[in-house]
Amino acid sequence: MRIFLTLSPSGNRSVPGSMTWYRNLYEPLLDLGHDVYLLRIDEAEDKLGVNRRAKLFQGKFSQYLLDAFQKESIKKPFGLFFSYLTDSEIEISCIEEIKKSNIITANFSCNNIHQFYLTKQIAPHFDYNLHSEKYAAEKFKAIGATSVWFQMAANPTYYHQLGIDRILDVSFIGGAYAKRPYYIYNLLENGIDVHAYGPNWRKVEQLAYLRRLKRELIRSRDVIKSIFTFDPQIRAEISSRVANMDFKDILLAKYNRNLHFPITDVEMTTKYNESKISLGFLEVYDNHDHSQKTMQHLHLREFEAPMCGTLYFTNHSDELAEHYKPDKEVITYRNEHELLDKVQYYLNHPDEAEKVRQAGYKRALECHTYQKRFEDLFRKIGLQ
Repeated sequence: MRIFLTLSPSGNRSVPGSMTWYRNLYEPLLDLGHDVYLLRIDEAEDKLGVNRRAKLFQGKFSQYLLDAFQKESIKKPFGLFFSYLTDSEIEISCIEEIKKSNIITANFSCNNIHQFYLTKQIAPHFDYNLHSEKYAAEKFKAIGATSVWFQMAANPTYYHQLGIDRILDVSFIGGAYAKRPYYIYNLLENGIDVHAYGPNWRKVEQLAYLRRLKRELIRSRDVIKSIFTFDPQIRAEISSRVANMDFKDILLAKYNRNLHFPITDVEMTTKYNESKISLGFLEVYDNHDHSQKTMQHLHLREFEAPMCGTLYFTNHSDELAEHYKPDKEVITYRNEHELLDKVQYYLNHPDEAEKVRQAGYKRALECHTYQKRFEDLFRKIGLQ
């Protein structure tokens, strides 16, 4: 099948040279033998000379994408238009124009549990919306959009066992947001040598975030007005963010050696392999508002880490239990106390840890590759 694919390779711009989505969404399609034309959004930014956060980008990129699609369609028709796009990147008229070619259109999105606003406008215009969180289906249904559950996975070409020594007791790879700093602090306070790698763990990252928050507040007249009228919700959000930053300052001051800057994709795979235990945290705040209750959704690391052969710990979740057997293939916990107890137990019982590690690795490799996800997806939407 010939596929027109457009996405940004990076999963997080704070991670140096990140190629997360290139490796997980593009290369598995090639592995399956599909003819894929890739239009990279980051390369389009450079050619257009417009940052994707600028208002001008949506219109310019939409025309750029449409021109490329029509030009390539003349050479050889496409069977699928597959994208990872948000409302701010593509105009609805562009989607509708592409659909005139009698081609199936599908847009992938993640983080829909707490950031559904990112694709809410364009979703009804795609034939299929691929969402990685099972319970996000109701959100798409409510706006008249057709959705397909397309759970995250990992590409075993990059996430695999390296056969190196496990020199780290416990590690976490990911950003310092939601309740993650509190979990890490509790482990450190109880003598667990855990190391965290990613955005916002170090001081410079926190200052950059504070500056960005300040710019957002200045640009928003409604927020500024609410502050001066003492809107309780806005005040709660700001104070909770500040409290979170203060706590991270305390964490960094006390455990400086355990907190690290973001690492590359290759370094991430190495850290998974070097760790006796790799941590995961499913909890997020709605719209990243620290004054709201936490929500849960699965991340890429739920599949990357076990595929690298590490013993993986993450929050207990009914959705996770559909992919792994809790405490048999991955270890789950319900709060910081249970997390500490289980980390201590498995560090002290390496034979039992090895059984779970091997079972999780086998499950990930057999069931949770992106190659398999795409095969299942194409059967669901009638392309195979």
